[in-house]
Amino acid sequence: MEHILSALPDYDNPPVNEVVFGIQFKKLQNFKAPHIGFFWEKLGKKEYPECKEMPPLGHTIESFEGIPLQQPPLTIERFDHPPLPRLFFISAMKNQLIQTQEDRLHQNWRRIKPDDEYPRYATLYPKFKSSWSIFTSFVDEMELGNVEPDQYELTYVNQIPRGEGWENLFDINNLFRDSRSEPDNRFLPEPENMSWRKTYRLPNDTGRLHISTRLAISRELKDRILIIDLTARGFIADKIDTWFDMAHEWIVKGFTDLTSESIQKAVWKRKQ
Repeated sequence: MEHILSALPDYDNPPVNEVVFGIQFKKLQNFKAPHIGFFWEKLGKKEYPECKEMPPLGHTIESFEGIPLQQPPLTIERFDHPPLPRLFFISAMKNQLIQTQEDRLHQNWRRIKPDDEYPRYATLYPKFKSSWSIFTSFVDEMELGNVEPDQYELTYVNQIPRGEGWENLFDINNLFRDSRSEPDNRFLPEPENMSWRKTYRLPNDTGRLHISTRLAISRELKDRILIIDLTARGFIADKIDTWFDMAHEWIVKGFTDLTSESIQKAVWKRKQ
């Protein structure tokens, strides 16, 4: 399965605010709190000088037994010892962070300043692969067990401020291709809030693309923004590059399918 990244829709000014690469694996039972310091040293404290503790994420596997109508229920696990926290190792510029816990490694790029330029998948993915290599060599060196991936994940978070293709929630019809036009003589006023979710199966049940949209308040802008999350989750054994290239293709083409061509060209400067 080959994917030609240059053939994907391309934008000079995409609304990407955050990108997250992730690999989930079977829990490393020998991974204990003292090992965290060793991993931090291996990453490089000069490059990632800040560390934060966060609640751990649950172990999630995309299932294809039936149609997922809602979020999976919360699973309560019994532990022989308290679970380790999820650790954020944050770069000096704050725009890169690596997340690790007993069964996950994630790497984020985040837009910190409005004029920060999205560095593109072709730049970010090799950096994530490098971090993954550092992590697996650390596990081998510490004799923590075998790293056995069971789920890959790629997320793009897009933030669209008010004024970029929309002013009120009636204008959502202009932003999204699938929105139904509202009649001029409608009784209901402008909605106070909105959100929706959609899921799509990736080819050959190799995962799913989850798309959600919600309204939020930007702390920086002190105004409403639309957030469009596109998350691909799934797995192809021993084909990490193939899966992530496919996930990236589905996210980019999915975003393009979702939004109107006129706004793509006028606001985000679509080139192809």
